[in-house]
Amino acid sequence: MAALHPDALEFGARLLLGDEFKRPLARLLGPHHPDGSRASLDPRLPFRWLAPEYLPSGKRNPAWRPIPPWVTPVLGRLLAERAEELERQAGMARRHSAVLLNWDEDR
Repeated sequence: MAALHPDALEFGARLLLGDEFKRPLARLLGPHHPDGSRASLDPRLPFRWLAPEYLPSGKRNPAWRPIPPWVTPVLGRLLAERAEELERQAGMARRHSAVLLNWDEDR
C-alpha cells in the first residue's frame, strides 16, 4: 500500500474535525492504535506528519515523521461513519423543516 499523502490526511481530518484538527486527530486516532487503544496519540504526531519532509536547504526535516500505514484505513472508516451520520441528520433536518414550514400557529 502506498503511503498516505499528507494532503489526503489533512483533507480527511478537516472534514472530520474542522480547521483545528491536529490535536483532536491525535485523540481521535488513539483508540484505534494497532498496538492497543489509548486515550490519545502523541499530540505532536499530526504536526509531524504534515511537516515537510525536506527543509528549503534540502536537508531532511528532523520534525517530519511518515504517516503510519494503519492511519489510512482508520481515517477511511471514520469518514464513512461520519458520512452516514450526516446523511441521517440531513434526513431529520428535511423532515423537521417540512414541519416548521407547514406550521399552523392557530393549532
